[in-house]
Amino acid sequence: MSNGQHSEREVIVVGGGPVGLTAALLLADAGVRTTVVEKATAPGDLPRAISLQDESFRVFDQLGIADALKAESLLDTGSRYFGLGERLLAEARPVPSRLGHPAKTQFDQPILEQLLFDRALAHPGLEVLLGTEAVELSQDAQGVALAVETPEGRRILAADWLIGADGGRSFTRSALGIDLVGTTQPQRWIVIDLLNETTPRDPFAEFHCDGERPYVLVPGIKGRLRLEFMLFDHEDADEMTSPDMIRELMRPFRADLDPADVRRAAVYVAHQRVARSYRSGRAFLAGDAAHLMPPFAGQGLNAGIRDAANIAWKLIEAVRGGATDRLLDTYETERRAHGAKMMMLSRRIGAVVMATHPLATRLRDATVQVLRQAPPVHSYLAGMRFVTPPDYSDGLAVAPGPRTPALPGVTVGSAVSQPRVVPAAAAQPGDTAGRTSGKATGLDAVLGSGWAVIGLASDPGDLDPYFTALGATLVRLDGPGTPAGPGAGSGAAAGVEHVREEHETLTAGLPGTPVYVVVRPDRYVAAVFTPGEQDHVVRQLRTHLDDRVRRARQPIA
Repeated sequence: MSNGQHSEREVIVVGGGPVGLTAALLLADAGVRTTVVEKATAPGDLPRAISLQDESFRVFDQLGIADALKAESLLDTGSRYFGLGERLLAEARPVPSRLGHPAKTQFDQPILEQLLFDRALAHPGLEVLLGTEAVELSQDAQGVALAVETPEGRRILAADWLIGADGGRSFTRSALGIDLVGTTQPQRWIVIDLLNETTPRDPFAEFHCDGERPYVLVPGIKGRLRLEFMLFDHEDADEMTSPDMIRELMRPFRADLDPADVRRAAVYVAHQRVARSYRSGRAFLAGDAAHLMPPFAGQGLNAGIRDAANIAWKLIEAVRGGATDRLLDTYETERRAHGAKMMMLSRRIGAVVMATHPLATRLRDATVQVLRQAPPVHSYLAGMRFVTPPDYSDGLAVAPGPRTPALPGVTVGSAVSQPRVVPAAAAQPGDTAGRTSGKATGLDAVLGSGWAVIGLASDPGDLDPYFTALGATLVRLDGPGTPAGPGAGSGAAAGVEHVREEHETLTAGLPGTPVYVVVRPDRYVAAVFTPGEQDHVVRQLRTHLDDRVRRARQPIA
């Protein structure tokens, strides 16, 4: 199969689930001509993933669907772990998010899928091929060719790049010859999703590690409730999902179960596997195509959304011509390590929850009780600090130099915080300030959707032309104590957004010299530098993204 002539499309996304549509919309919003290939003809209507983190909401906010999803979600939730005799072993709630969204949320996947699906179909720059199955894939140095079966027959699609976000049974992964590394969890679980729940419940996912039949209870809003029960080896999956058995399992929670209130009852086996490689030439894997993990840490979909945000901006740069191969390789460097880490965390939590041996369960409960007496351990568990965010310092990030100031609010390789900001002064003639319209808003609204350089209490208007060649938004961010109003402070140069924090966050601990923060399109910090370090930072960034061959910014479709 030949790639043939150059295609009008630039990226093909195989898979129209949450991860695939997130990547496709990020690409299309940046003006990248994108096609989605999806076997189904409608969005998924089954509740699967149920937990979202702040970073996922940050991406959905960029796509304009965060508020609608929050209206249908249980926000700011935690977890409770019960041991033998229903004794509370631990209560955990994430530390307050610094990203501007709830740290942990219970959501409904069909609602998310519908929101993404509707926006994708309405997007003028996005082609969505439904009822279409990918059947053959090839690539060469110029691009990829994908054979698909459509309701009208076979077609050959050509593009510069391809993302395989087509789930655990990924066609893309198989076609690329990439295998999964890991194991399959021997224990099976039955998941039952209910409607019309009337019992008031605290905003906590409950893990009941009773040593007999472990189960998990996850409340939602508007009467939604999920229960999951571990099955034993002798139990038959079909029998356990029969109406009579479901009614029996639900009896302690709902004495009179209306069968119409059962949204789903299914038996699943969890895998703990990660793709050996996330990239093969011009094709990349994302979401369940790249990693499969048990549900106990709630990381599967969140890892997939991180994948989508990470690969999307790098392919945007590839389409614009400035991305080096080194930049594209950072997708695997940055995402595979963290995906594998979250897989192992899910596995370890599952081992605690699923223990049934009498000696093991008693030892587990006693160990947790002892560990909770140590303040550092208690803080670690209670704040859910074991769910660690990504660290991309080994990817596209310039290591701080010996003279780079250490700032408590900014870390190279980590997601930049999102404080609330207000305009620092009235807009002056020629300024671009005014996106915040005089109102407090999250910093993301000022940074825009591409690169950004933040001058912390300093003006970034005279930086190296490298940054403006990237189309970076230039922002001067003052501390909350800076006077507001016309002529306040030293102001900002024309073309620079000038805002100040409502509460000291990024501007905490500033030295006396100017400090600049380079923020990537996925909102991770690529570099922190002072004026004397600027040349070194530009040289390092240019090895990944060369402004000298990068095409001008394309208009948003």
